[in-house]
Amino acid sequence: MATFIMAMTINPNAKKLHSDLSAQVNNSLEIFALNKVKVSNFYATLGRYDYLAIFEASDQTIAFKVASAINGKGILETETWPVITYEEFSRLLN
Repeated sequence: MATFIMAMTINPNAKKLHSDLSAQVNNSLEIFALNKVKVSNFYATLGRYDYLAIFEASDQTIAFKVASAINGKGILETETWPVITYEEFSRLLN
């Protein structure tokens, strides 16, 4: 399994259009489960992004599919990064 971090911001237009924004965000996040993606941690943040999800997907194609589907709902805008542990990265440098 590959690990990814997805940073999400609430679309400014969604804030104006939906009084039930929390429900709309939760609906968007269901896409992880629908694609059999395991979210190991989910955080709300103060700063540039509203949420961060750390998740595992079988491959990069599934991560792309999930990000595209979440963006397609129009509630959240995503930025997704593939990551490896620092230990793995260190071994690559030797």
